[in-house]
Amino acid sequence: MKRWVLLLWCGLAACSRDAGDWHQKTQELIGSRVLRALPPAELAQATYCEEQSLALDSTRAETYLSLARLYRARGAYEDETRLWRALLAQHPDLSEAYAGLGASMAAQGRYNAASRAFQDAIRREYRTAAVYLQLGNVYQALGHVQNNLRSAEAAYQAALELSPNQPDVLLQLARIEVALKRPEDALRLYRQALELSPQDDGIRIELAALYKSGGATDMARQLLADGLAARPDDAVLSFELGRLWWELGDLARAQVQLQQARAQDSTLVEVYRYQGLIHSSQGRQDQALEAFRKLEAVRPREAAVKVNIGIVYSQQGDLTQAEQAFRAAVQLGGDKGDAALKLGGLYMHQVRLQEAVQIFKQAEEQYPANAEVHASLGEVYRQMGVLGGALDESLWAVELQPEKALWLYHLAAIYEQVDPAQARQVWARYLELAAPDLPEAQRLATGRQRLIQLGGWSGPTWKLPPSNRPRPGTWTPGGVGSSDSTSTARL
Repeated sequence: MKRWVLLLWCGLAACSRDAGDWHQKTQELIGSRVLRALPPAELAQATYCEEQSLALDSTRAETYLSLARLYRARGAYEDETRLWRALLAQHPDLSEAYAGLGASMAAQGRYNAASRAFQDAIRREYRTAAVYLQLGNVYQALGHVQNNLRSAEAAYQAALELSPNQPDVLLQLARIEVALKRPEDALRLYRQALELSPQDDGIRIELAALYKSGGATDMARQLLADGLAARPDDAVLSFELGRLWWELGDLARAQVQLQQARAQDSTLVEVYRYQGLIHSSQGRQDQALEAFRKLEAVRPREAAVKVNIGIVYSQQGDLTQAEQAFRAAVQLGGDKGDAALKLGGLYMHQVRLQEAVQIFKQAEEQYPANAEVHASLGEVYRQMGVLGGALDESLWAVELQPEKALWLYHLAAIYEQVDPAQARQVWARYLELAAPDLPEAQRLATGRQRLIQLGGWSGPTWKLPPSNRPRPGTWTPGGVGSSDSTSTARL
Protein backbone atom coordinates (compact mmCIF):
# COMPACT_ATOMS: atom_id res chain seq x y z
CA MET A 1 0.00 0.00 0.00
CA LYS A 2 2.78 2.41 0.94
CA ARG A 3 4.48 1.77 -2.40
CA TRP A 4 1.33 2.73 -4.35
CA VAL A 5 0.92 5.89 -2.28
CA LEU A 6 4.53 6.84 -2.99
CA LEU A 7 4.13 6.26 -6.74
CA LEU A 8 0.89 8.26 -6.83
CA TRP A 9 2.51 11.12 -4.92
CA CYS A 10 5.50 11.12 -7.25
CA GLY A 11 3.29 11.06 -10.34
CA LEU A 12 1.17 13.99 -9.22
CA ALA A 13 4.17 16.01 -8.07
CA ALA A 14 6.02 15.48 -11.34
CA CYS A 15 3.42 17.46 -13.24
CA SER A 16 4.36 20.81 -11.74
CA ARG A 17 7.90 20.76 -10.33
CA ASP A 18 11.14 22.01 -11.88
CA ALA A 19 14.70 20.96 -10.90
CA GLY A 20 14.92 23.47 -8.08
CA ASP A 21 11.59 22.35 -6.64
CA TRP A 22 12.67 18.68 -6.65
CA HIS A 23 15.95 19.56 -4.94
CA GLN A 24 14.13 21.67 -2.34
CA LYS A 25 11.67 18.83 -1.71
CA THR A 26 14.62 16.49 -1.09
CA GLN A 27 16.04 18.82 1.53
CA GLU A 28 12.63 19.11 3.22
CA LEU A 29 12.34 15.32 3.38
CA ILE A 30 15.83 14.92 4.84
CA GLY A 31 15.84 17.87 7.22
CA SER A 32 18.71 17.70 9.70
CA ARG A 33 18.49 13.94 10.16
CA VAL A 34 21.36 11.50 9.59
CA LEU A 35 20.73 9.88 6.21
CA ARG A 36 21.48 6.33 7.32
CA ALA A 37 18.93 6.75 10.10
CA LEU A 38 16.09 7.48 7.66
CA PRO A 39 13.48 4.74 7.15
CA PRO A 40 14.07 2.96 3.82
CA ALA A 41 10.85 4.35 2.30
CA GLU A 42 11.79 7.95 3.12
CA LEU A 43 15.34 7.41 1.87
CA ALA A 44 13.97 6.03 -1.40
CA GLN A 45 11.57 8.97 -1.71
CA ALA A 46 14.38 11.51 -1.15
CA THR A 47 16.57 9.71 -3.71
CA TYR A 48 13.75 9.76 -6.27
CA CYS A 49 13.25 13.49 -5.79
CA GLU A 50 16.92 14.28 -6.29
CA GLU A 51 17.12 12.00 -9.33
CA GLN A 52 14.22 13.97 -10.85
CA SER A 53 16.07 17.21 -10.13
CA LEU A 54 19.18 15.91 -11.88
CA ALA A 55 17.16 14.66 -14.87
CA LEU A 56 15.67 18.12 -15.35
CA ASP A 57 18.97 19.98 -14.88
CA SER A 58 22.27 18.09 -15.04
CA THR A 59 24.38 21.19 -14.34
CA ARG A 60 23.46 21.77 -10.68
CA ALA A 61 26.48 20.80 -8.52
CA GLU A 62 24.41 20.87 -5.33
CA THR A 63 22.12 18.21 -6.78
CA TYR A 64 25.07 15.93 -7.53
CA LEU A 65 26.44 16.38 -4.00
CA SER A 66 23.08 15.68 -2.37
CA LEU A 67 22.32 12.66 -4.55
CA ALA A 68 25.79 11.21 -3.96
CA ARG A 69 25.20 11.33 -0.20
CA LEU A 70 21.85 9.60 -0.66
CA TYR A 71 23.41 6.84 -2.76
CA ARG A 72 26.03 6.35 -0.08
CA ALA A 73 23.38 6.06 2.63
CA ARG A 74 21.68 3.35 0.56
CA GLY A 75 24.96 1.50 -0.08
CA ALA A 76 24.69 2.17 -3.83
CA TYR A 77 28.42 2.78 -4.19
CA GLU A 78 28.63 2.09 -7.92
CA ASP A 79 25.87 4.64 -8.59
CA GLU A 80 27.72 7.07 -6.33
CA THR A 81 30.97 6.54 -8.27
CA ARG A 82 29.17 7.16 -11.57
CA LEU A 83 27.71 10.36 -10.17
CA TRP A 84 31.06 11.72 -8.95
CA ARG A 85 32.62 11.06 -12.34
CA ALA A 86 29.78 12.85 -14.10
CA LEU A 87 30.26 15.84 -11.81
CA LEU A 88 34.04 15.86 -12.38
CA ALA A 89 33.46 15.82 -16.13
CA GLN A 90 31.75 19.20 -15.70
CA HIS A 91 33.97 20.53 -12.89
CA PRO A 92 37.42 18.89 -13.19
CA ASP A 93 38.87 21.05 -10.40
CA LEU A 94 36.13 20.43 -7.83
CA SER A 95 38.25 19.04 -4.99
CA GLU A 96 35.28 17.85 -2.93
CA ALA A 97 34.22 15.60 -5.79
CA TYR A 98 37.63 13.89 -5.85
CA ALA A 99 37.29 13.21 -2.12
CA GLY A 100 33.81 11.78 -2.68
CA LEU A 101 35.05 9.64 -5.54
CA GLY A 102 37.83 8.29 -3.32
CA ALA A 103 35.36 7.39 -0.59
CA SER A 104 33.05 5.56 -3.00
CA MET A 105 35.98 3.65 -4.52
CA ALA A 106 37.25 2.66 -1.09
CA ALA A 107 33.77 1.40 -0.13
CA GLN A 108 33.99 -0.99 -3.11
CA GLY A 109 37.47 -2.21 -2.15
CA ARG A 110 39.10 -0.41 -5.10
CA TYR A 111 41.89 0.91 -2.93
CA ASN A 112 44.47 1.90 -5.55
CA ALA A 113 41.90 3.99 -7.42
CA ALA A 114 40.69 5.45 -4.12
CA SER A 115 44.21 6.52 -3.12
CA ARG A 116 44.65 8.35 -6.44
CA ALA A 117 41.33 10.16 -5.99
CA PHE A 118 42.18 11.27 -2.45
CA GLN A 119 45.59 12.48 -3.63
CA ASP A 120 43.87 14.46 -6.40
CA ALA A 121 41.67 16.10 -3.75
CA ILE A 122 44.68 16.98 -1.60
CA ARG A 123 46.58 18.42 -4.59
CA ARG A 124 43.58 20.70 -5.15
CA GLU A 125 43.90 22.02 -1.59
CA TYR A 126 41.10 19.88 -0.15
CA ARG A 127 43.22 19.08 2.89
CA THR A 128 40.87 18.09 5.65
CA ALA A 129 41.49 15.74 8.56
CA ALA A 130 38.72 13.50 7.20
CA VAL A 131 40.41 13.15 3.81
CA TYR A 132 43.77 12.32 5.36
CA LEU A 133 42.06 9.78 7.63
CA GLN A 134 40.39 8.11 4.65
CA LEU A 135 43.64 8.14 2.67
CA GLY A 136 45.40 6.53 5.63
CA ASN A 137 42.72 3.84 5.81
CA VAL A 138 43.19 3.08 2.11
CA TYR A 139 46.95 2.74 2.50
CA GLN A 140 46.45 0.57 5.58
CA ALA A 141 44.19 -1.74 3.54
CA LEU A 142 47.14 -2.10 1.16
CA GLY A 143 49.48 -2.73 4.07
CA HIS A 144 50.84 -6.01 2.71
CA VAL A 145 53.37 -3.69 1.03
CA GLN A 146 55.65 -2.08 3.61
CA ASN A 147 55.80 1.29 1.85
CA ASN A 148 52.02 1.56 2.05
CA LEU A 149 52.20 1.26 5.84
CA ARG A 150 54.59 4.20 5.89
CA SER A 151 52.27 6.16 3.58
CA ALA A 152 49.38 5.40 5.93
CA GLU A 153 51.49 6.63 8.85
CA ALA A 154 52.20 9.91 7.04
CA ALA A 155 48.50 10.39 6.19
CA TYR A 156 47.36 9.82 9.78
CA GLN A 157 50.04 12.20 11.08
CA ALA A 158 48.81 14.83 8.64
CA ALA A 159 45.26 14.35 9.95
CA LEU A 160 46.49 14.83 13.52
CA GLU A 161 48.35 18.00 12.59
CA LEU A 162 45.05 19.45 11.38
CA SER A 163 43.06 18.16 14.36
CA PRO A 164 45.13 16.61 17.17
CA ASN A 165 42.44 15.14 19.43
CA GLN A 166 40.92 12.49 17.17
CA PRO A 167 40.66 9.09 18.87
CA ASP A 168 39.82 7.34 15.58
CA VAL A 169 42.99 8.64 13.93
CA LEU A 170 45.11 7.84 16.99
CA LEU A 171 43.71 4.30 16.97
CA GLN A 172 44.54 3.78 13.29
CA LEU A 173 48.02 5.21 13.74
CA ALA A 174 48.58 2.90 16.71
CA ARG A 175 47.69 -0.07 14.51
CA ILE A 176 50.25 1.08 11.96
CA GLU A 177 52.92 1.31 14.67
CA VAL A 178 52.09 -2.26 15.72
CA ALA A 179 52.46 -3.41 12.11
CA LEU A 180 55.79 -1.57 11.87
CA LYS A 181 56.91 -3.30 15.11
CA ARG A 182 57.13 -0.14 17.22
CA PRO A 183 55.27 -1.26 20.36
CA GLU A 184 56.28 1.70 22.54
CA ASP A 185 54.92 4.21 20.03
CA ALA A 186 51.79 2.10 19.63
CA LEU A 187 51.23 2.00 23.42
CA ARG A 188 51.53 5.78 23.63
CA LEU A 189 48.98 6.29 20.86
CA TYR A 190 46.52 3.74 22.25
CA ARG A 191 46.69 5.45 25.65
CA GLN A 192 46.03 8.84 24.09
CA ALA A 193 43.08 7.45 22.14
CA LEU A 194 41.61 5.79 25.24
CA GLU A 195 42.02 8.96 27.29
CA LEU A 196 40.00 10.84 24.66
CA SER A 197 37.39 8.08 24.34
CA PRO A 198 37.28 6.03 27.57
CA GLN A 199 33.96 4.41 26.58
CA ASP A 200 35.42 2.87 23.42
CA ASP A 201 35.69 -0.88 24.04
CA GLY A 202 37.64 -1.43 20.84
CA ILE A 203 40.50 0.85 21.90
CA ARG A 204 40.58 -0.64 25.40
CA ILE A 205 40.62 -4.21 24.11
CA GLU A 206 43.37 -3.56 21.55
CA LEU A 207 45.50 -1.81 24.18
CA ALA A 208 45.01 -4.76 26.53
CA ALA A 209 46.04 -7.14 23.74
CA LEU A 210 49.22 -5.10 23.17
CA TYR A 211 50.03 -5.20 26.89
CA LYS A 212 49.49 -8.96 26.85
CA SER A 213 51.66 -9.55 23.79
CA GLY A 214 54.43 -7.58 25.52
CA GLY A 215 54.22 -9.78 28.61
CA ALA A 216 52.40 -7.19 30.77
CA THR A 217 49.42 -9.45 31.50
CA ASP A 218 48.66 -7.75 34.84
CA MET A 219 48.29 -4.40 33.08
CA ALA A 220 46.06 -6.01 30.43
CA ARG A 221 43.87 -7.56 33.11
CA GLN A 222 43.65 -4.32 35.09
CA LEU A 223 42.75 -2.33 31.99
CA LEU A 224 39.83 -4.65 31.21
CA ALA A 225 38.77 -4.78 34.86
CA ASP A 226 38.76 -0.96 35.07
CA GLY A 227 36.52 -0.75 32.03
CA LEU A 228 34.18 -3.35 33.49
CA ALA A 229 34.08 -1.54 36.83
CA ALA A 230 32.88 1.59 35.03
CA ARG A 231 30.39 -0.37 32.89
CA PRO A 232 29.40 -3.57 34.78
CA ASP A 233 26.85 -4.57 32.13
CA ASP A 234 29.34 -4.44 29.24
CA ALA A 235 29.17 -7.95 27.76
CA VAL A 236 32.15 -7.47 25.44
CA LEU A 237 34.47 -6.47 28.28
CA SER A 238 33.19 -9.41 30.37
CA PHE A 239 33.98 -11.72 27.48
CA GLU A 240 37.45 -10.28 26.90
CA LEU A 241 38.32 -10.52 30.60
CA GLY A 242 37.07 -14.11 30.62
CA ARG A 243 39.18 -14.94 27.60
CA LEU A 244 42.23 -13.38 29.27
CA TRP A 245 41.67 -15.43 32.42
CA TRP A 246 41.46 -18.52 30.19
CA GLU A 247 44.77 -17.66 28.53
CA LEU A 248 46.32 -17.14 31.98
CA GLY A 249 45.11 -20.59 33.03
CA ASP A 250 42.59 -19.45 35.67
CA LEU A 251 39.68 -21.48 34.34
CA ALA A 252 37.35 -20.85 37.28
CA ARG A 253 37.49 -17.07 36.88
CA ALA A 254 37.32 -17.45 33.12
CA GLN A 255 34.11 -19.46 33.39
CA VAL A 256 32.51 -16.85 35.70
CA GLN A 257 33.26 -14.01 33.29
CA LEU A 258 32.15 -15.95 30.23
CA GLN A 259 28.85 -16.90 31.85
CA GLN A 260 28.34 -13.27 32.82
CA ALA A 261 29.03 -12.14 29.25
CA ARG A 262 26.53 -14.65 27.89
CA ALA A 263 23.90 -13.55 30.40
CA GLN A 264 24.42 -9.92 29.41
CA ASP A 265 24.26 -10.57 25.66
CA SER A 266 22.68 -13.75 24.32
CA THR A 267 24.04 -13.03 20.82
CA LEU A 268 27.66 -13.28 22.01
CA VAL A 269 28.08 -16.82 20.69
CA GLU A 270 31.90 -16.71 20.80
CA VAL A 271 31.48 -17.53 24.51
CA TYR A 272 30.65 -21.11 23.48
CA ARG A 273 34.13 -21.61 22.00
CA TYR A 274 35.92 -20.85 25.27
CA GLN A 275 33.39 -22.71 27.38
CA GLY A 276 33.99 -25.71 25.14
CA LEU A 277 37.75 -25.39 25.53
CA ILE A 278 37.43 -25.14 29.31
CA HIS A 279 35.16 -28.20 29.52
CA SER A 280 37.49 -30.13 27.22
CA SER A 281 40.60 -29.28 29.24
CA GLN A 282 38.87 -30.42 32.43
CA GLY A 283 37.71 -33.73 30.97
CA ARG A 284 34.04 -32.86 30.55
CA GLN A 285 33.82 -33.98 26.94
CA ASP A 286 30.02 -34.17 26.76
CA GLN A 287 29.67 -30.57 27.93
CA ALA A 288 32.48 -29.49 25.63
CA LEU A 289 30.79 -31.13 22.68
CA GLU A 290 27.49 -29.44 23.57
CA ALA A 291 29.18 -26.01 23.64
CA PHE A 292 30.96 -26.54 20.33
CA ARG A 293 27.77 -27.83 18.69
CA LYS A 294 25.97 -24.63 19.76
CA LEU A 295 28.71 -22.59 18.13
CA GLU A 296 28.58 -24.79 15.02
CA ALA A 297 24.83 -24.18 14.73
CA VAL A 298 25.41 -20.45 14.16
CA ARG A 299 28.73 -20.81 12.33
CA PRO A 300 28.31 -23.93 10.20
CA ARG A 301 31.11 -23.01 7.79
CA GLU A 302 33.82 -22.24 10.32
CA ALA A 303 36.56 -24.84 10.04
CA ALA A 304 38.01 -24.15 13.50
CA VAL A 305 34.76 -25.17 15.21
CA LYS A 306 34.77 -28.52 13.42
CA VAL A 307 38.41 -29.02 14.43
CA ASN A 308 37.39 -28.49 18.07
CA ILE A 309 34.56 -31.01 17.66
CA GLY A 310 36.95 -33.52 16.13
CA ILE A 311 39.37 -33.12 19.04
CA VAL A 312 36.60 -33.83 21.56
CA TYR A 313 35.56 -36.95 19.67
CA SER A 314 39.21 -38.05 19.65
CA GLN A 315 39.33 -37.58 23.42
CA GLN A 316 36.23 -39.77 23.69
CA GLY A 317 37.85 -42.43 21.52
CA ASP A 318 35.30 -42.04 18.74
CA LEU A 319 37.78 -41.85 15.87
CA THR A 320 35.14 -42.30 13.17
CA GLN A 321 33.31 -39.16 14.26
CA ALA A 322 36.62 -37.37 14.76
CA GLU A 323 37.68 -38.19 11.21
CA GLN A 324 34.37 -36.89 9.82
CA ALA A 325 34.76 -33.61 11.74
CA PHE A 326 38.39 -33.10 10.70
CA ARG A 327 37.61 -33.92 7.07
CA ALA A 328 34.69 -31.46 7.07
CA ALA A 329 37.09 -28.81 8.41
CA VAL A 330 39.59 -29.56 5.64
CA GLN A 331 36.86 -29.21 3.02
CA LEU A 332 35.94 -25.81 4.47
CA GLY A 333 39.46 -24.49 4.01
CA GLY A 334 41.37 -26.09 6.82
CA ASP A 335 41.79 -23.28 9.38
CA LYS A 336 45.29 -22.34 8.10
CA GLY A 337 46.40 -25.96 7.98
CA ASP A 338 45.30 -27.02 11.46
CA ALA A 339 42.53 -29.27 10.18
CA ALA A 340 44.92 -31.12 7.88
CA LEU A 341 47.38 -31.54 10.75
CA LYS A 342 44.66 -33.07 12.90
CA LEU A 343 43.31 -35.34 10.15
CA GLY A 344 46.79 -36.38 9.04
CA GLY A 345 47.78 -37.02 12.65
CA LEU A 346 44.72 -39.24 13.08
CA TYR A 347 45.71 -41.22 9.98
CA MET A 348 49.25 -41.61 11.33
CA HIS A 349 47.83 -42.90 14.61
CA GLN A 350 45.83 -45.45 12.62
CA VAL A 351 48.88 -46.27 10.46
CA ARG A 352 47.05 -45.07 7.33
CA LEU A 353 50.27 -43.50 6.07
CA GLN A 354 49.43 -43.10 2.39
CA GLU A 355 46.26 -41.18 3.32
CA ALA A 356 48.28 -39.05 5.73
CA VAL A 357 50.74 -38.22 2.95
CA GLN A 358 47.96 -37.07 0.63
CA ILE A 359 46.38 -34.86 3.30
CA PHE A 360 49.70 -33.26 4.24
CA LYS A 361 50.69 -32.72 0.61
CA GLN A 362 47.39 -30.98 -0.12
CA ALA A 363 47.89 -28.79 2.94
CA GLU A 364 51.44 -28.04 1.81
CA GLU A 365 50.06 -26.75 -1.49
CA GLN A 366 47.56 -24.55 0.32
CA TYR A 367 49.81 -23.40 3.17
CA PRO A 368 53.44 -23.61 1.95
CA ALA A 369 54.68 -21.46 4.86
CA ASN A 370 53.23 -23.75 7.55
CA ALA A 371 56.34 -25.33 9.09
CA GLU A 372 54.34 -27.91 11.06
CA VAL A 373 52.78 -29.28 7.88
CA HIS A 374 56.26 -29.82 6.39
CA ALA A 375 57.55 -31.41 9.59
CA SER A 376 54.52 -33.73 9.78
CA LEU A 377 54.90 -34.80 6.16
CA GLY A 378 58.58 -35.42 6.83
CA GLU A 379 57.73 -37.63 9.80
CA VAL A 380 55.31 -39.71 7.69
CA TYR A 381 57.98 -40.14 5.03
CA ARG A 382 60.47 -41.20 7.71
CA GLN A 383 58.09 -43.85 8.98
CA MET A 384 57.63 -45.08 5.41
CA GLY A 385 61.37 -45.21 4.82
CA VAL A 386 61.24 -42.49 2.15
CA LEU A 387 64.24 -40.73 3.63
CA GLY A 388 64.92 -38.27 0.82
CA GLY A 389 61.42 -36.84 1.07
CA ALA A 390 61.63 -36.89 4.87
CA LEU A 391 64.88 -34.92 4.78
CA ASP A 392 63.55 -32.35 2.32
CA GLU A 393 60.40 -31.68 4.34
CA SER A 394 62.23 -31.50 7.66
CA LEU A 395 64.76 -29.05 6.21
CA TRP A 396 61.90 -26.86 4.98
CA ALA A 397 60.37 -26.85 8.46
CA VAL A 398 63.70 -25.73 9.94
CA GLU A 399 64.17 -23.08 7.26
CA LEU A 400 60.70 -21.67 7.95
CA GLN A 401 61.17 -21.71 11.75
CA PRO A 402 64.89 -22.01 12.48
CA GLU A 403 64.50 -21.38 16.23
CA LYS A 404 61.88 -24.10 16.75
CA ALA A 405 63.64 -26.89 18.65
CA LEU A 406 61.10 -29.58 17.75
CA TRP A 407 61.89 -29.37 14.03
CA LEU A 408 65.60 -29.92 14.82
CA TYR A 409 64.62 -33.00 16.83
CA HIS A 410 62.87 -34.53 13.82
CA LEU A 411 65.69 -33.51 11.50
CA ALA A 412 68.37 -35.06 13.73
CA ALA A 413 66.44 -38.36 13.81
CA ILE A 414 66.38 -38.42 10.00
CA TYR A 415 70.05 -37.49 9.68
CA GLU A 416 70.93 -40.46 11.89
CA GLN A 417 69.79 -42.68 9.02
CA VAL A 418 71.14 -40.48 6.22
CA ASP A 419 74.32 -38.81 7.50
CA PRO A 420 75.42 -39.63 11.09
CA ALA A 421 78.08 -36.89 11.06
CA GLN A 422 75.43 -34.29 10.31
CA ALA A 423 73.19 -35.88 12.93
CA ARG A 424 75.76 -35.09 15.66
CA GLN A 425 75.79 -31.43 14.70
CA VAL A 426 72.00 -31.23 14.50
CA TRP A 427 71.54 -32.95 17.86
CA ALA A 428 73.96 -30.45 19.40
CA ARG A 429 71.98 -27.56 17.88
CA TYR A 430 68.73 -29.12 19.11
CA LEU A 431 70.07 -29.35 22.69
CA GLU A 432 71.08 -25.68 22.53
CA LEU A 433 67.59 -24.58 21.47
CA ALA A 434 65.65 -27.04 23.63
CA ALA A 435 67.41 -26.36 26.95
CA PRO A 436 65.27 -23.32 27.91
CA ASP A 437 62.11 -24.69 26.22
CA LEU A 438 59.89 -26.34 28.86
CA PRO A 439 57.72 -28.31 26.37
CA GLU A 440 60.90 -30.00 25.13
CA ALA A 441 61.92 -31.35 28.57
CA GLN A 442 61.02 -34.97 27.81
CA ARG A 443 62.58 -35.01 24.33
CA LEU A 444 65.64 -33.21 25.67
CA ALA A 445 66.72 -36.30 27.61
CA THR A 446 66.40 -38.40 24.46
CA GLY A 447 68.45 -35.87 22.50
CA ARG A 448 71.26 -35.90 25.05
CA GLN A 449 71.33 -39.70 25.03
CA ARG A 450 71.42 -39.88 21.23
CA LEU A 451 74.28 -37.38 21.00
CA ILE A 452 76.32 -39.31 23.56
CA GLN A 453 75.74 -42.55 21.67
CA LEU A 454 76.91 -40.90 18.44
CA GLY A 455 80.12 -39.68 20.08
CA GLY A 456 79.13 -36.12 21.06
CA TRP A 457 79.94 -32.88 19.25
CA SER A 458 82.25 -29.98 20.15
CA GLY A 459 82.68 -28.37 16.74
CA PRO A 460 81.00 -25.34 15.14
CA THR A 461 77.25 -24.76 15.40
CA TRP A 462 75.23 -26.52 12.72
CA LYS A 463 73.95 -24.30 9.92
CA LEU A 464 71.18 -24.99 7.46
CA PRO A 465 72.71 -26.17 4.16
CA PRO A 466 72.04 -24.24 0.94
CA SER A 467 68.73 -25.24 -0.58
CA ASN A 468 68.47 -27.19 -3.81
CA ARG A 469 65.08 -28.60 -2.86
CA PRO A 470 61.74 -27.82 -4.56
CA ARG A 471 60.07 -24.80 -3.04
CA PRO A 472 57.37 -25.56 -0.43
CA GLY A 473 54.06 -26.16 -2.08
CA THR A 474 55.51 -27.65 -5.28
CA TRP A 475 53.29 -30.61 -6.09
CA THR A 476 55.04 -33.87 -6.88
CA PRO A 477 52.83 -35.92 -9.22
CA GLY A 478 52.51 -39.65 -8.87
CA GLY A 479 52.49 -39.98 -5.09
CA VAL A 480 55.14 -41.27 -2.72
CA GLY A 481 58.39 -42.42 -4.26
CA SER A 482 57.78 -40.94 -7.71
CA SER A 483 60.43 -38.22 -7.60
CA ASP A 484 64.19 -38.64 -7.72
CA SER A 485 64.60 -37.22 -4.20
CA THR A 486 62.43 -39.96 -2.71
CA SER A 487 63.05 -42.95 -4.93
CA THR A 488 66.84 -42.87 -4.65
CA ALA A 489 67.10 -42.12 -0.94
CA ARG A 490 66.09 -45.41 0.64
CA LEU A 491 69.38 -45.92 2.52
